Amino acid sequence: MVRVGIIGSENSHAMAFAKIFNGLEEGISYPDIKVVAVGGHYPEESKKVFDTCGLEFIAEKPEDMLGKVDAVMVTARNGKFHPEFARPFIEAGIPAFIDKPFANNGEEALALARLAKSKGVPLVGGSSTKYALETVELRDMIRSGKLGRICGGAVSAPFNMHNEYGGFYFYSSHLAEISMTIFGYDVKSVAASLQGNDVSVIARYEDYMVSHHFHESNYNYTGLIYGTEGNCFRDITVNGSIGSPNSIYRFECDHFAHMLRTGEMDQTYEELVLPVYYLNAVEKAYMTGVEQSIPHIEV
Repeated sequence: MVRVGIIGSENSHAMAFAKIFNGLEEGISYPDIKVVAVGGHYPEESKKVFDTCGLEFIAEKPEDMLGKVDAVMVTARNGKFHPEFARPFIEAGIPAFIDKPFANNGEEALALARLAKSKGVPLVGGSSTKYALETVELRDMIRSGKLGRICGGAVSAPFNMHNEYGGFYFYSSHLAEISMTIFGYDVKSVAASLQGNDVSVIARYEDYMVSHHFHESNYNYTGLIYGTEGNCFRDITVNGSIGSPNSIYRFECDHFAHMLRTGEMDQTYEELVLPVYYLNAVEKAYMTGVEQSIPHIEV
């Protein structure tokens, strides 16, 4: 049995993951994986997960889980805490799921990924929206060549600028990871502007540009590809109930479980880190009005 600890109980993801792995969702079973502990900065929320999901203990601080869990899921809403929470476990050789955003700072994200690679520790995580069926379908349309040469595209996603969980970084990784899943991780630069509480971005690739719109107006996610042989548009569905076959929570748990069972990561370390560098560049671009390059990184 793989014993899992969850750090960051204030996020709805914590309750969802604990319910899924502990057999509280009909039709979903992971008999070899169980969430046994929860902790973080919100004791009252940890108590809710503990009581609802039948856990073994609440950790007063994350390090209290060391020696008592075989894997961790870092689900704190504010990504600035993710490196701090995950580092002791990675140092101890414990595999980790690190929720969106992987971190709020690119250099901190890179340092954490390099530590994991040096220790041989597999990681998974980031935004669940990259697993949405329509995101994968759009990615596969490009790979298939059916649209001809790609000329550009557009991605939009909901966004929340003013919050206590990292401001711009709290929700913005959803759009970043949808777009990078579809169009690739080799974004060269970004130009961005702020209008009210919305952010518009032009992401430059080698041969085309993709527009990104972070909006507070509704909860819709969309993706659009322009090709010489046709276009492809999809509304991206992310709101399936936990127990539904297309639940993005369930997809996340499947990928985490696969990693725990095989040691195989579904993304490279670079792919986990690059969305953070993208978000850093977007924030600087809309604050300064100057187009920002995305650095080439190697883990």
